[in-house]
Amino acid sequence: MAEIVLALLSILVAILITCSVIGKKLELFSNEKLGEFRILRVRLFRWLMYAAIGVVWILAKIHFPGIETSVTYGYDNKVGYVLRAAYWKSRVRKLGKDVMIDVGAKAIGWHAISIGDNSWIDRNVILETGLIDRRKFMVHIKKTSSIIEEGELFIGKGCHISKNVVIQAQGGVLIGDYTGIASGAKIYSLSQHYKSVKFDDGKIYKFTPLAPPEEQSLIEGAVILEGNNALGLNSVILPGVTIGKNSWIGVCSYVVNDVPPNCLVAGCPAKVKKVFHHT
Repeated sequence: MAEIVLALLSILVAILITCSVIGKKLELFSNEKLGEFRILRVRLFRWLMYAAIGVVWILAKIHFPGIETSVTYGYDNKVGYVLRAAYWKSRVRKLGKDVMIDVGAKAIGWHAISIGDNSWIDRNVILETGLIDRRKFMVHIKKTSSIIEEGELFIGKGCHISKNVVIQAQGGVLIGDYTGIASGAKIYSLSQHYKSVKFDDGKIYKFTPLAPPEEQSLIEGAVILEGNNALGLNSVILPGVTIGKNSWIGVCSYVVNDVPPNCLVAGCPAKVKKVFHHT
């Protein structure tokens, strides 16, 4: 009996060592970030952290039942940031260093998501990617982009995607470095329309994805935030919009047209309210 227990313990230790090696190689956090955790200054606890990262990463890779729900909605503490980073690292195309993933943040279409260093995906954010089947739907392409592919989402470094934000990237969404998106804001690169955009057929289309495809009219267009942008509380950006660098969108604004660089826009629809003159 003692030999069996010893053998099992040896296997367990071997598994943990393997997982810790994997966890360390993932390089989820910089030494500066790890230094913020006092407990991790103890070598044993840092080793256990790497082991936990490795375990979550492996379980995510094999789609172990319950792991996504457990990691997404559990551990509302610093341990949770570590475990969610490990889970997202295994699922998304690219995850930079020192990325914080908060409780309830979810993604649809993991493989098309890239997130830069030192960004924060806050509570209950929904990120959605993927391609629409144009064989079934009537889709009007409002704008394409050479810097972001259709169906992909790229979030730059130093970005904060705040609570309850929805980013729908079927048409492609690029969010430049050091951009802040306030709580409740929405970015849509694919949207439904009440009529055909290409021609006037006199038909009234339905505003629900549950309607037959031939009774839906869709508009698709890449959305680009060039960097150092602010999207105010509960604001909405619709397909095909480019927000110029250093521009801010006011609270509860509705953006349907391109916004030039270095300005403040607000309203429904959003209009330029102020031009920034940088020194």
